[in-house]
Amino acid sequence: MTIRMGVRETREKIGERINAAHYLGEPTIVERNGQPYAVIVSYEWWAEQQEQSGQGTLAP
Repeated sequence: MTIRMGVRETREKIGERINAAHYLGEPTIVERNGQPYAVIVSYEWWAEQQEQSGQGTLAP
């Protein structure tokens, strides 16, 4: 399940959201002024997307 939250709430819960992305595969959409601004996802998911797009990854 994808969670949406504002920047302020994300700051307060950043550790929780990073753990949710890493351990549960649960992304968080970070909104600013009610608009999507960034997404917190696991490194594994991000690396997979990079590989699929042919962009490669950074070493962990």
